[in-house]
Amino acid sequence: MDFNLNVIKKEDYDVVVVGGGIAGIAASVSAARNGANVLLIEKQINLGGLATGGLISWYEPLCDGKGNQMIYGIAEELIKLSAKYGFDNIPEKWGGSGIHPPKSQRYATRYATLFSPTVFSAALDEFVLENGVNIRFDSRATYPVMDGNICKGIIVESVSGSEFFGAKAVIDATGDALVMHRAGVPTVEGENFMTYLVHMYDMEDVKKLIKTGDICRFRRWVGRGSDMFGNGHPEGMGMLKGVTSEDITDYVITGKKSMLEYVKTLDKDGFDIMTLPTMPQLRTIRRIVGKCDFNAIDGETFADSIGSCGDFRPRHIGKHYQIPKGALYNEKFPNLFAAGRIISAPKGDGWEVARVIPTCALTGEAAGKIAAHI
Repeated sequence: MDFNLNVIKKEDYDVVVVGGGIAGIAASVSAARNGANVLLIEKQINLGGLATGGLISWYEPLCDGKGNQMIYGIAEELIKLSAKYGFDNIPEKWGGSGIHPPKSQRYATRYATLFSPTVFSAALDEFVLENGVNIRFDSRATYPVMDGNICKGIIVESVSGSEFFGAKAVIDATGDALVMHRAGVPTVEGENFMTYLVHMYDMEDVKKLIKTGDICRFRRWVGRGSDMFGNGHPEGMGMLKGVTSEDITDYVITGKKSMLEYVKTLDKDGFDIMTLPTMPQLRTIRRIVGKCDFNAIDGETFADSIGSCGDFRPRHIGKHYQIPKGALYNEKFPNLFAAGRIISAPKGDGWEVARVIPTCALTGEAAGKIAAHI
């Protein structure tokens, strides 16, 4: 069969950001604020990635759990934006209204919040556009065009056909290091348990809402499959990498089937599922091998640190981690940068800390600033 592989040459940009999750949003806005002409490419039609389409609607702490704020900048702008038009439970200590209590006493003083993924996603469009970023929705970045180890731009597939967008610098915020991997940057694959989360409510939730007025509790997570530690992973199912179509299809079909089996046990007139996730809820897919690693070692410092972060996990309260600039790139590829959970963070604490919302925003902001000055 003969395929027409004509690629249409489109505009050139200073910076092209691939992926409109939290890392990509922070990267694109940061680059634009630093004077770059920026294009943000997103394969879905809504921004926010796992935080919104993936229904992981809890903004992890910006503090260390002992009253010290660790992350500022765009990460803080985004937590405030998540609460601007929809419900939140940011503690009063951090500027919240105090109308809704934190998710548990453990988080009563942490700078974190639940949020509406749908309202937040709509607000993210406004935020990105107001900062001068160009967006292309429903567009899938397929291949970086390389001249040796220099990326000249990105080929994108959409209803418009195959299009090429030139760039001085490219930021991979895909969550699976697709651009970096196809450009030849060394990468490492992760492994995932099967987890499938939806947002649901039932008549008891309605009664509680009427009694308490706490709308934060109304949108309730219901999960099938595994927790963070592998408890509940389907028997006989191997670990999933998420780097092949077969893997992702298996993950999604298994998750939806398990959820439907649970739904069949419920009174069909007594509940509803608000929405299903629009993307696989994988945690660690693939990350780069960078100039140096972020290992999330408490107290470790770097001369090229891009900032510090804490840890969302209760047993790590009080820990302080610095992220090295070298974790955002491989030195052999001078105009390609990583943002979010694909930075050079080996399996273990590093990858766990790198993959959550505040750290994604922090690394995205840094990558955008660096790329804007290429």
